[in-house]
Amino acid sequence: MKEENKKKRNTAVFVAIATVVNVALMLVFMLGGYILLARFGNPENTTANQIWLLVIFLGSIGLSWFIYSRIVKWYAKRVDVDKKFAPLITPRRRKRPVDEDEEEASGIKR
Repeated sequence: MKEENKKKRNTAVFVAIATVVNVALMLVFMLGGYILLARFGNPENTTANQIWLLVIFLGSIGLSWFIYSRIVKWYAKRVDVDKKFAPLITPRRRKRPVDEDEEEASGIKR
């Protein structure tokens, strides 16, 4: 298998596994928050419970993202990322601006 294809495959596998881990972390934190709310929340105060549900949802997203980013940084230190993975975003080549003198010399007018 060509090296470039191997890098692309490694990148696809890494992104898929990282996504599953991130979603699993979010679900664990969300479930933990819901359990804590059911255990310690006041079932009669529906407004507060709705606010807590929103806080738990957003907090689980933020906390899972924070831990996910720490795991990815740790993994990047252990593995030579440039050697094993293909870049997800490749920079475009920018067209260099045409100088007016070159434009006149080439005969191209805008």
